[in-house]
Amino acid sequence: MLYLILYIVQFGIIMYIYRKWGREEPYLFLKLLGYSFLGAFAFSINQWSLPLGFIIFLMFFREPAWNRLAKRYAAYLGLFLFLTSLIIPPVQNYVYERPRHIDTAQSLSASEEFDFTEHWNMVKNTFNDIHNPRLQRLEMEFTDKGAVQSLFYNFKVVAQGNRESNYSVELKLDEKEYEIKRNRYQKQNHQVHHLRQDMHGRISPKEFFKVINETGLEAFMQNKDTQYYSLNAEGAVRSLSGNPENTFMVTTSGTRPVIEGQLPIDAVRMTVREFENSEEDRIQSNATYYVEPRVVYSVN
Repeated sequence: MLYLILYIVQFGIIMYIYRKWGREEPYLFLKLLGYSFLGAFAFSINQWSLPLGFIIFLMFFREPAWNRLAKRYAAYLGLFLFLTSLIIPPVQNYVYERPRHIDTAQSLSASEEFDFTEHWNMVKNTFNDIHNPRLQRLEMEFTDKGAVQSLFYNFKVVAQGNRESNYSVELKLDEKEYEIKRNRYQKQNHQVHHLRQDMHGRISPKEFFKVINETGLEAFMQNKDTQYYSLNAEGAVRSLSGNPENTFMVTTSGTRPVIEGQLPIDAVRMTVREFENSEEDRIQSNATYYVEPRVVYSVN
């Protein structure tokens, strides 16, 4: 859309040059367009762009016999458009990728439960292009009172074509805000194909947070004497097999131990570690939790 506007502006300026400095010459307006397009023509090699068209103009067409001033202005207009085309992508990326800082908008104290669904709605409403997101990983720390001490997660969005956007959300507890960053990448077609396959085997942040909201953080507190917990998860659906000791399945009504006869199960894995006071303390226990996709989708 932006480049279409530039083409319209280019056409308008050529019309102005034609009327201001043009003298009688057959097909002058079309010639001015040609000079302008010549000045804007670029040659790209690797990540470098050279104004090849303007160089050709300086070497062979700098001194035309008729309407010299008008044709020079048209060529310089093309050069200006070439330079503008170099500037626009970095500016667009800066506007797109600049971090957003959003107030937490909800209590993070021990007296009020953290609403994960409300949190996700706040993140999603900050942008207008989060369609079919897929969770990559999540790291969270919370206390035995249910107070969230830290939260970080990232998710990906694959748009049409070969564009991929990576979002990261981090809780800044001291500032009582979330810092949200996003980066946009261009992928090759075969990379997009593999990425889409990987994304198909992942759940969305909305689905993950809804399960956590339904279950409640207290469901992951196996040892009531523990004061500090960390939860790590990834959005990929994995196959659960092997020894199910200290392994639990997350359901909409809480958690239950995994029975060996139920294996294998395809599910999303979470690891919960218990600490006595802080993350620097010795780990007291390590439990693994799994969320089955059918459970995820049943609470939507």
